[in-house]
Amino acid sequence: MHRRVLLLLGALALAAPAGADPVGCRGAIAKAAAKHAQKAAKALQRCRDRILTGGLPASFDCHLDAGVAAARAKLEASVARACCGADGTCGTGDDEALAAIGWGTCPDLESAGCAAPIVDLAGVTDCLACLGVAGADELVEVTYAAFDPGARGSALQACQSALGRETVRFYAAATKALQRCWDARNRGQHANPCPDPGDGRAADAIARAETTKVARLCAACGGGDGTCGGGDDVLPATIGILDACPAVTPPGGGSCAAPIATLADLVACVDCLAAFATTCRDAAAVPAFTAYPGECDPPRGTCSAGVECATSLDCPAGYTCEDNGGATRYCVGATCTTDAECGGGGVCRQYCTVAGCGARQCQCPGFGCFGPDEVCLDDGGLACRKLCTQDSDCTAPHGYVCVNPGFGFGVCIGSIPCQ
Repeated sequence: MHRRVLLLLGALALAAPAGADPVGCRGAIAKAAAKHAQKAAKALQRCRDRILTGGLPASFDCHLDAGVAAARAKLEASVARACCGADGTCGTGDDEALAAIGWGTCPDLESAGCAAPIVDLAGVTDCLACLGVAGADELVEVTYAAFDPGARGSALQACQSALGRETVRFYAAATKALQRCWDARNRGQHANPCPDPGDGRAADAIARAETTKVARLCAACGGGDGTCGGGDDVLPATIGILDACPAVTPPGGGSCAAPIATLADLVACVDCLAAFATTCRDAAAVPAFTAYPGECDPPRGTCSAGVECATSLDCPAGYTCEDNGGATRYCVGATCTTDAECGGGGVCRQYCTVAGCGARQCQCPGFGCFGPDEVCLDDGGLACRKLCTQDSDCTAPHGYVCVNPGFGFGVCIGSIPCQ
């Protein structure tokens, strides 16, 4: 009898990695994912704020910001330290078993391209990094989407900056509260869904963060009285925000789709989008405890030729809504060599901005031009304008006068249709 027990214990020891701790690993993954989401969102927000205030060109890709890369590196290190055995190196045979921590497949968030089978802990890190950036993108893109920068130091610019900053601050607070709630469940302190009833604290913490966010937004954008609805609010049209809130649906709630005409409408839209991004990213980080909601990955549409986008939700899957530096926004996808490589009705063209033309990328038709010094602009109608610094740069068929060469970029007065 004693011999059988010893043999059974030996078999169990061989079946599990030395020092296996699935509870600790699950908790560390959720905590690292929350911190990554917070840091990535903050990095993207600060980058977009620098664009708003003139510190970076409008065409700069904020995904290349060093803060985004640093957040990813910290996520990788945290997962490896907690889940990849005594050597802290993933893929060496002593990693936690994926089945034991509840991981198998990465879900997607708004067709961001995160969905994939997960075969090892490196795949968990890839998944969480992708979803963390996708969730932050949703908030930052909408809050900064169509800003026409106000004068430096103006009340308008302060309002615009506050909109992005306070939205991301709320997102961070809500993410932190949810992570703590799930951590308590992981450690057996409750068996509830988070945040409500959760650990009895998360819902209240999120509500307090919401109240603080609204107060700060109203103080920054609510005019002289610092309150929303007082008659002197900065209107959404002045801020440069979208005309309507994107049609996403937070799990368990109603659609965010609604016109944005007043400051109160704008605050409600930001609330709804933050709930969507927070709930979806949070659910993805704890697959052992909650199913990933279907609302988090709504279907995307196809290109409408010559139609500008407001956010990436207007674009086919795999495309993002890009500003070409001249306040013209259209859907741009992956690099390509032929039209056949572009899904969603896209075509393969050089991607041109006011900074010049780069590689061929999939993009919705109707925004292409003919030369490396031309860019498609919406100046009452889509037209290819030639970039210039002086009148002599302008030749037929683009006219012979360079307009505004001293203001960021100049364009020749003549134009031809975009293709």
